[in-house]
Amino acid sequence: MKISSVRASRFLALLPLAAAVSMLSACSSAPPLFSSDGRPTNMITCPTNGGWSNCQENARALCSGSYDVLDQSSDNGQNNLLIACRAK
Repeated sequence: MKISSVRASRFLALLPLAAAVSMLSACSSAPPLFSSDGRPTNMITCPTNGGWSNCQENARALCSGSYDVLDQSSDNGQNNLLIACRAK
């Protein structure tokens, strides 16, 4: 096997990894958000045609119960609920 073919095969072996890293970095462009008291926050999105109950159910499931609503908005047919789970 020639040295150039070894380099080419190594390059081709690393190509999918490089593509995956590139795609993941594009998805995580924003830093995690925290509430004023340091708790991590979550943005829950649900369709507006279901009202807020679907978002609230998802928040309760995510937090295993209680949570604080930090912000809520409706935009482009979506309800957005920014929450922070309460300590258990």
